[in-house]
This record gives sequence, structure tokens and C-alpha cells, in this order.
Amino acid sequence: MIIKKINTIIFNSLIFIFLLNTISNSMEVNISLKVNNEIITNFDIEQEVKYLGALNNELKKLSNDRIIIVAKNSLIREKIKKNEILKYFLFNKNEVLVNNFVKKFYISLNFENEKMFIDYLNSYDLRFDDVKKKFEIELLWNELIKQKFSQDININKSSLKQKIIDNKLSEKSMTEYELAEILFKIEKINNKEKKIANIKNEISVNGFKNTANIYSISDTAKFGGTIGWINEGQLSKNILDSLKELEIGDVTEPIKTSGGYLILKIKNKKGKNIELDKEIILQNLINYEMDQQFNKLSVIYYSKIKLNNSISE
Repeated sequence: MIIKKINTIIFNSLIFIFLLNTISNSMEVNISLKVNNEIITNFDIEQEVKYLGALNNELKKLSNDRIIIVAKNSLIREKIKKNEILKYFLFNKNEVLVNNFVKKFYISLNFENEKMFIDYLNSYDLRFDDVKKKFEIELLWNELIKQKFSQDININKSSLKQKIIDNKLSEKSMTEYELAEILFKIEKINNKEKKIANIKNEISVNGFKNTANIYSISDTAKFGGTIGWINEGQLSKNILDSLKELEIGDVTEPIKTSGGYLILKIKNKKGKNIELDKEIILQNLINYEMDQQFNKLSVIYYSKIKLNNSISE
């Protein structure tokens, strides 16, 4: 089953490379995008298209023009993050963390080892070391957010302990959800229904992953919105209520959260017998709540520093 899926992924990548060649051949004028004093070349954009295609092989469903827009926005985001990171950190000092991140990612794609993942990247004409550098930017950005805002994290342990008691989390079989997300903001309240309708239509036409690439402001966007496995005890009541009646493959209605509006897709779900004691469950809840708050602060901080960057074509 795994080998069959890997073969399918590689076949899709070959189709995507054919599409990339079509894009490249159609460009007669070099694209020049500038973030502050840094130039993003046409070659950079083509490489980003390949990179995003490797993370989300459904990207080929989009038109050439839209793929290029997604790639340009992704590069802008990466450049802004990297410039901010360099004020605080040095690169190439986190080899173990980067390797662990890479391993976690290729396992999520059902590759058994690093060599298989490298072969997969080669099928997209991507260098493994270049992809690692991109992953390092994401890791250091997360570390920056933690260092800057740790004092702003507020965990109500009493509330979480009561949640364990009220929901009998240590005494029952629990559902785990494999989720993907699209997080977006409504800038003008009178445009709310239109934006939601556009996002729903995009999901219907081009799929959830591509819609995450286009619309999501979360750091998971370039990964097609993938979050991973979350057990129901970690979820807030309004999110859990939105998920409970849905089946695998279904998508929630927009859920209002403190960080914006959230649309979730159930990629998979399963029952799990909980045999952990209350202290372990409490720590899991604390970790998840911290992650949620850091993610919210990440979005806010990026939006703030973006205003101080000059972006031009």
C-alpha cells in the first residue's frame, strides 16, 4: 500500500514537472519582485513552484497564473520571515532540529527513509539541501515567536483540569482527528459573506490543499493546511461541536476564533482507548493550548512586521 502510494506521488510529480516546463516556456519576460533590497528572480519563482508542488501535489489543478501568484506570495512571506530571523539568530546552527523536522515531514508522506524523500525531491528537480534551508526558516521563525511572546502565553490550568473532569477524558474512548486548516481574516465585515463564498467555491473547484495555499494566513498554508492528528480532548467545544457530525473528507463551516475564521477538513479519524493518567492528559492539553496561542501570535507578528517591509514588482 505504501509503495503504491509513493509510486502515485512520483507519477503526479512527473506530471507537475511537465506543467512547470510549460510555465517556464511561456515566460518571455523575466519577473522581478523586490522585497526591501532583495530581488526575487524568475528562476526563484519557478523553484518555489516546484517546492510548493512537492509539498502539495494537487497544486497542478490551478491555472499557471494562479500557481505563480501563490509562489510569489510564498516567497514574499519567506523573505520577510528570514530578514526578521537574521536579527536574532544564525543559520546552520540547528542541524539536529532541522533533520528531525525533515524526518517528521517525509514520514507524513509515507516515505520510509531519507533516501526515498530525496528521490522524490529529485523528481521535482529540487535539491535536498535547499529544502532543508526552507524548513530551517520555519523552525527558527517558531523559535523567534516563542522567545518574543512566552511571557504573553496564558494557560488556565484550573480550567483545563475541570475540562478533564467534565468530559471524563481519562475514562473513555476518545476520537482522534487528522485535520487540515484554512485560517483567514475578514478585513471588512460587509465582505464577510462574499469571502466565505469564494473560499467555499475554491475548495469545491480546486480542493482544500490549494485553497489553503491561496487563502490561509497560517504557517501551515504552504503544507496545504496540514495540522496532523489531534484528539478530541485537546479541542475547544465550538471546534469539537463542528467536527462531531462530520465524516472523513468533510469540511466544517467557518468557525470564529480569536485568531480569525477557521475552516477544518477531517482527513481521517479513529477511536482511541485512553489509558493515560490525568497529569499526562493535562500536559497534553497545556501543550496544545500553548501551540494555539503561539500560532495566533505568529500570525499577528508577521502581519505587523510585513507593514515595515517594502514590496514591489
